[in-house]
Parts: sequence; C-alpha cells; structure tokens
Amino acid sequence: METKFQLLKEQKFPENLEKKLISSIIDKQVTTIWYGGVYDSSYDLEVLWLRVKDKEEATKVFSKKYTKTLLEDSNYHIVLLDDNDFELQDKAGRAFTQLCLNNTLLLYKDDNTDLPRSYCYSSDVERFKQRYIETYNLLSSYSNSMNKDEEFGVSYFYLKFFEYDLGVIETMLFGTIKVQYTFTERLLLLERVFPQIKTLFVKKKKNLYYIINAIDKDPDSARLDDWLLALEKIQAKLHTMVIQLLDKFEFDVRPYRVKPKRKVKKKKTFKFIEQLLPLIKAKGVEEIYKFHETVTFENERAIKHFYLLVLTTKEEAEEIQKVINSFSCKDDDLRFTIIAHTRLFIQEYSFENIHFFEDVVKEENIIYSNGYYPSIHWMDNYDCDYGESIFRLKYPLSKINKFIKKNIVHAKKQGFISTNRLHRCLYIKLQMYILVHTTYLPHTSNLNTLLSLALYANNDNAPKLNVLINQLNSFLLTYTQKNTGQKDNNLILDNSTIDSLKQFFDFIDA
Repeated sequence: METKFQLLKEQKFPENLEKKLISSIIDKQVTTIWYGGVYDSSYDLEVLWLRVKDKEEATKVFSKKYTKTLLEDSNYHIVLLDDNDFELQDKAGRAFTQLCLNNTLLLYKDDNTDLPRSYCYSSDVERFKQRYIETYNLLSSYSNSMNKDEEFGVSYFYLKFFEYDLGVIETMLFGTIKVQYTFTERLLLLERVFPQIKTLFVKKKKNLYYIINAIDKDPDSARLDDWLLALEKIQAKLHTMVIQLLDKFEFDVRPYRVKPKRKVKKKKTFKFIEQLLPLIKAKGVEEIYKFHETVTFENERAIKHFYLLVLTTKEEAEEIQKVINSFSCKDDDLRFTIIAHTRLFIQEYSFENIHFFEDVVKEENIIYSNGYYPSIHWMDNYDCDYGESIFRLKYPLSKINKFIKKNIVHAKKQGFISTNRLHRCLYIKLQMYILVHTTYLPHTSNLNTLLSLALYANNDNAPKLNVLINQLNSFLLTYTQKNTGQKDNNLILDNSTIDSLKQFFDFIDA
C-alpha cells in the first residue's frame, strides 16, 4: 500500500487533503490523479486533476465548500474530470490532454484504467476553433438583432454570452466547464491562471465586480441596458482572448514549431519616464496616463509641462499623494501636474465625470502600467451634470462667496486675513471653476495643481487666466499653501493684493 501511494505522499499535501485522496482511491471513486500548474501559467496555483467515475459521488467528498476553503488556505484547486469531460476534449482536439495531463504530472493511476487519448493534431484544434467562431457569430447575430430592434434586456443576454466564452477558456485550461460555479466565481478563478481576464471587469471589492453587481442590484438598469456599450466592448475583448488562446494551443501541439514572422509594433515610451521613477516605485501605483502637455517660455527657457492621471489602490492612496506633492513643488525645465484616483472612484462617479475621464483614460494615453487592469465601464444612458458634484465640495460655496464678497470684492481698506481662509477661498473657487469647464471635481487642495488644471480646463481663456495668476504674488501663493493650518490673521492684504485677488475671483466666477 505504501508503494502505491508513495508519489502522492511525497507531495506533502495538507493532511486532510491527503486522507481524502487516499480514501477516494481505496473506495475506487478516483482512478487517476495529475498534479501541477495550469498550462503556460506563471501563477503559482497548484491544481489536482482527479479522474472520477461519478462526479456526483465525488462531489460529496470534494464539495464546493471544501474546494473553496482549500484554495483560500493552501492555494490548491481540485478539478474533477469524468468520461464526459474527456469526450469533450475529443471534440476540442485533445490539446488540453496532450499538453496539460502529460506523464510528468501523473501522481497516481489504478491498474484497471487506461490513460486518456492524448494524441493531437493542430488541425483538430483548428476545427474546434472554427466551430467556436461559428457559434460566436450566431450568438453575435442575436445580440446585434436585439440591439437593432432596441429590445429590453440585451444586457442579460450578454452575460449568458460571456459564459459561453468562459466555457471555452475553461475547457482548454482546466479540462472541464465550471457549470457548478457562479459567473463571478468563474471569473475570479480564471484570474489566477489567465491574467488577461483581469482586463474585463472593474472590481467593486476584492471578490465583487462592479458592473455585474450593478445589474444584479438594479434590474431596471439591466432591462433598460444602461451598460450595453460597456458590455459590447467586454464581449469583443473576451472573444479576442479566446481566439488567441486557441491559436496558442494550436501552435503548441505542432511537432515542429516555426515561429511566425510577426511585426510587433513598438510602443512609444514616455521620454521623461525616468523623472517619474519615485512615483512608479511607490507602492500602490497601477497605471499612469498622460492626457495633456504644454510648452511655455520663461526667462528664455522652454518649460515642458505634463498633465498626468495616476490610478492607485485605495490602501496606498495617501502615501502616493505625498509622492505626488513632491513633484508639484519643483521649479525647473520639466514640470508635472498630477492627479490621482482609484479605478473604482472613477467608475462609481463616471456618470458625473464622463466628459473628463473618457478623454483621459484611453489606451493611447498610458505611459506606465504594472499589470493587467480593466477599462472603465461607461454607461450608455447618462445625463452628465456637475450639479451632483457640488455637494462634494468640502465647504459650502455660498459661505465662500459671502466671505470673498465681504473681505476682498467690497474691501474698503487694507486688512488682515488668515492663510487658512485665503487658501480655502482659492482652492474651493478653483475646484468649482475646473468642475464647470470639465465636469471634473478635483480632490486635491494643492494650489499649484489646481492652477495648472484651471489653465487646462478652459483653453480659450487660459491666456487671460495666466496673466491674472502671474499678477498674484507667487510668494503669497507659496506661503499660503505652506501655512494652510494657520487660522490667525497672519497676512496683510494691501491694496495691490486685494485688487489682484478681486480680478482673479471675478474672472473665475464669470
């Protein structure tokens, strides 16, 4: 008995798992065991493929709950394969059987069971791919017809459509279709071995997808197909993934492999990427987008100015902001205006900020990415209105206007003001100016960043605004920014400064 299970015992599986495996072999439920990683995956998920006589009986031992706990605790995943699954592989060309269930992964086989047929021809996989394409085109014709006729509920059809594509990926990577799993569970599992899946859906939480959750919670949203545009793009992306995966399997089963000559279009790198290394190295930075650049001349010097959006994780947002603040204070030939948000924030407020973010978060604007990330889902039906964003201003706009009117616009003489109140007036009014012209409400209160964003927000009036900014004493702005916590009246506003501030506030209120 010891010799029979020697290879299995040498793996040092968790004790409970080893007992279940041996018990299932003795009970003749499990006839063959393969153990290893999913084909061509750089992820460290360890998979046990168990050939069983009866899936229903085997599931009583290796239940979904047990399998889920084992995956979370020990990073082992159990896949049950029966005769139906190997018949499916015969139809799919047996590339999975040849490439994934090879003899090097074999841990156990009983004496009465033959190994599944593993001979495979690339033409067999090609035929399977063509059948997949035919079915895909048929399903696409249904969705196109439903869209054309403006039928309600196309979103639900797309979700079922996705399941078909996922089934093809699972067939090639796991050997069986995960019909007993929910759509979300299938996506989460595939993410662990097929990272391209991460590019499909924005996550609301670690194990919850935003758009799927939105459709589940709001049936009217699905019925009225608010997310149809996003779902169409996801479907096209998923279809491309399936074709690429099948192409790879078709190529890898060839006995003689000749690398195809492909011209890979080299992506342009951002010329000043090295200057951004402190930001790139900061923990929590996912992607960086360049959405605007300008060149100005100061004292016979050409000043390059780049506008960047940094997508961050929620956990590291504060630390990343500290790094960003260090960029905005530099005064040299290269300057950066940097804003930062989590991907989920942009998604949740996309209906407010779509006119701004849809032009910024584009693939052609990416200058740095450290992995696979999903595109933002844009709704089909939206009424973009900055009115909702006004409620997220830190201070009521009415009180800010009242203070400016009393202490600056109608000031009859020189007086005192605190840097705290001046900073509050400046950054709230700048945030509001940017919001009106872009439908984007900045979260930052950094005056340098806000002034730069204000120049970007309204190109037609940027020259006039730039003159008004230059009229303000640069030392006053710098001192105000550095002393935002000073609530005592520590600043003297002379007539010249009052006049400059009055012109500035009058302009951004116009």
